[in-house]
Amino acid sequence: MLLVRENASLERGLLHTPALRGDGFTAASCYRPGRAHTLLSGDFFDVVRTEDSSVHAMVGDVSGHGAAEAALGVHLRMAWRTAVLCGRTQLDQMRMLERILDEERQDDDTYATVVSLVFPPGGRSVRVVSAGHPGFLLRRSREVRWVEPRAGIPLGLFPGRADWAGTEMELLPHDSVVLLTDGLFEGRAGASTRLGEEGLLRLASRCSHLAAQEFVDALVAGVASLAAPHGGLTDDIAVLHLGWNPTRPALHPWT
Repeated sequence: MLLVRENASLERGLLHTPALRGDGFTAASCYRPGRAHTLLSGDFFDVVRTEDSSVHAMVGDVSGHGAAEAALGVHLRMAWRTAVLCGRTQLDQMRMLERILDEERQDDDTYATVVSLVFPPGGRSVRVVSAGHPGFLLRRSREVRWVEPRAGIPLGLFPGRADWAGTEMELLPHDSVVLLTDGLFEGRAGASTRLGEEGLLRLASRCSHLAAQEFVDALVAGVASLAAPHGGLTDDIAVLHLGWNPTRPALHPWT
């Protein structure tokens, strides 16, 4: 029992702690390991605000499920935060993470998908670099859409042959981006069907009136409810809801 408590304490110390100082930006999250009796998984995320007031965020997913994958996820998250605070560019961050993954993985077949975002001050745009990671949700007013940015090769799949590139995406005031790992939409929604991106989008649209943390909680609860009759959720889940908060509310339809 003492060993269990010590392990839980260690895992809590390694969990994600977004580094956001100052007002004007909201980061809401949910983290749910698929393995029983554990707090960490191969999914990982982080948020950091730098001295120029930009907000940097990332979500990643190490292939496989187990303690080794969880440990590798911690390595990658901490390396990413260090790279951000040292001023490395998004592409340099990806190169460094791939090198660390290649050196630290126990199995040559292990890889990771990662998406990195930078929100410059002002809230008018976001820069996205994806290494094989799934798309994300964009919330605008009470509408939600699925966004699929250009995605390069996952980290470690073909080391040294990266084809990552940045995508600049325009934002309107009060737009929010919801990053996630595939555990959120790979679960069952029927006896022989998975939820999928379209099913997740329909569920998200029904939650679109909710504030950030309530939206995330309702989305995860909805996915879990659909999967419950079919064995429940077995994959890891990480969700990160991000957005600037201008002082005056505004409603903007899609253009």
